[in-house]
Amino acid sequence: MKTHFFKGLMVVALMSVSPLAQANVHPDPVARRKDDTVKDQALMILQGKCNVCHERQNPGKVFTVSNMETHAPKIYKQVFVKQRMPRGNVIKLSQEEKDTLLRWLETQGVVGEKK
Repeated sequence: MKTHFFKGLMVVALMSVSPLAQANVHPDPVARRKDDTVKDQALMILQGKCNVCHERQNPGKVFTVSNMETHAPKIYKQVFVKQRMPRGNVIKLSQEEKDTLLRWLETQGVVGEKK
């Protein structure tokens, strides 16, 4: 009896997942490639302009491909809302770099957040 119950639960669980999620497929492959390109460009900026100081001053916030999305809301807040980063007069973000970061942050859904 327990076996039938658990099989039933599994069927319901599998039916509730969309076919795209089951296949782990982005609905628009072109959009997926653009998202990946913007992410790669954003990572280059984070590593080249931010990690320079973070490695010395704040090693817990060194940006990598695996953690940058987790930090996206804080990046948006510090760079665009509070305009605290990059700190100092030595490292500056060009307008093009800011635009690239903003495009990537838009893909993360954090643009406009004030938190």
